[in-house]
Amino acid sequence: MNTKTLVTWLSLLTTVLMFASCSNTLSLYNNGNAPLLSEAVADGKRNNDVILKLVLPGETPPHYSEVMEVLNEKLSASIHATLDIQYIPWSSYNNQLLVKMAAGEDYDFFYNGYWQNYSQILNRMGAKNVTDLIESYAPDLYKGLTPEYINSNKYNGKLYGIPIPGPIEYPQGFNFRADIAEKYGYNSSNLGSLQQVEEFLKKVLAAEKANGRVGIRYNGEYTGDYKAMAFLGTQREFVPSYDFNSPGFLLNNEPVVINQFETQQYKDFLKLKRRWWDEGLIDKDSLFSKTSLASELISDTKSLGYISNAPEGYMGENSAGRAKFDPGARLDYVSFEGEGFKMVSSFKAGNFIVITASSRNAERVLMFLNLLYKDKDVRDLYLYGIKGKDFIPVGDKEFKYPDGVDPSKVFQNLWWMVTPWSNARIPASATASDKKFIQMSTDPNNFTRSVISGFDFNPDPVKTEISRVNTIVVEYRKTLESGSGSDVQQNAKYKEFIDKLKKAGVDKIIDEKQRQINEFLKK
Repeated sequence: MNTKTLVTWLSLLTTVLMFASCSNTLSLYNNGNAPLLSEAVADGKRNNDVILKLVLPGETPPHYSEVMEVLNEKLSASIHATLDIQYIPWSSYNNQLLVKMAAGEDYDFFYNGYWQNYSQILNRMGAKNVTDLIESYAPDLYKGLTPEYINSNKYNGKLYGIPIPGPIEYPQGFNFRADIAEKYGYNSSNLGSLQQVEEFLKKVLAAEKANGRVGIRYNGEYTGDYKAMAFLGTQREFVPSYDFNSPGFLLNNEPVVINQFETQQYKDFLKLKRRWWDEGLIDKDSLFSKTSLASELISDTKSLGYISNAPEGYMGENSAGRAKFDPGARLDYVSFEGEGFKMVSSFKAGNFIVITASSRNAERVLMFLNLLYKDKDVRDLYLYGIKGKDFIPVGDKEFKYPDGVDPSKVFQNLWWMVTPWSNARIPASATASDKKFIQMSTDPNNFTRSVISGFDFNPDPVKTEISRVNTIVVEYRKTLESGSGSDVQQNAKYKEFIDKLKKAGVDKIIDEKQRQINEFLKK
């Protein structure tokens, strides 16, 4: 064997050994549809971990550095990557995403949703098209989501944000102080309508208002219960999904676009809130609070309840926390939708994990999401922190906190920002109501498929009008829906609201939504 041949064989042997050493990792992500990660792992970088930069809303959780150190050891061994998370306060999150995008800031992926500013992100081309990547680099996640669900969450025929399955839709109802309700003869069986809630509030406040008790609680940021209270007994679908500030939605699965803010139902809802305000059923001070319902969920000992989505597993934990401030306190929930009522759904996700358009590590991000989906140990670390210190697993689907540990002092990331709900644990203290509504809100059989399922609204033809209208809706809804002021003041404010919407082009938006839906239904 001559020298040249020997060198060739040694080079080949070295290459074979290198690939053999990585075969387990590589086989996870090569399903025959992609090259052997030649794009994801560039020459000379296989042993140099890529730093994946993730941006999330919220505050940096306790023990962040310690948890990341352990998590990154696992990520490094599995996908040759490490994770670096930047947390941005909720109050500035949406704006900061747009600022980062405009500045071309270097980061890889972030959480977003239709109820945040996902439509804006898509409209400004701030998301990477992963249609041809997800099956190759996140095969387990792709299979778990199912091609049908992925297709339902494409935008203009392409997959940008990766959908995060959770509740199919969000039943609306009353989150209330069960211990106080029972004292006055109420429970979930007789609090399932607005009339019953009103009677409950009046009865309790008549007896306990002198002790500082207050009725319905809001927060100083947003009053968002019209979707729960104005259209009860009807199937409603927002276009786009989950964008409750966007005029133009469907009722009872009829493909006719309506401006919900001009309906008689919305007007009647405003009158109801006016009456509740005058009768003292609303905690007026909470409208000007600088905190949120979430931040005061445990420490609020005065209010009788609030309008909310159905519980997602934390009712027992929240009750225990409230009881530390108010001994005997207990929370429960009742839906306003009614037993057996089927909400309409397009089976679209409300939350997405989005890879930035400028990311150079899209394949590796997908590998991370796939690992998070399929590896329970990695998922537990990412979501709940250090076992024994931040949480204790209870079976495969539940968790609890170590004895004596304050839940506010442990590491925790939210599942709905990154991985399907079916993969998350719920607290071992979850109540019967928690489990009832988790089952209800995740079973497709409990929902009616929308007549426009698969439809994507393209805002481009009316993007200027949408921007103007959205600003007006946000400005006026809080004041109108609070019920504050006099009848004359509210009527004048409502007329001013509608007039401004008209001038801003709301009718053009309604017409454009209708035009696109008509075209969709012709196909």
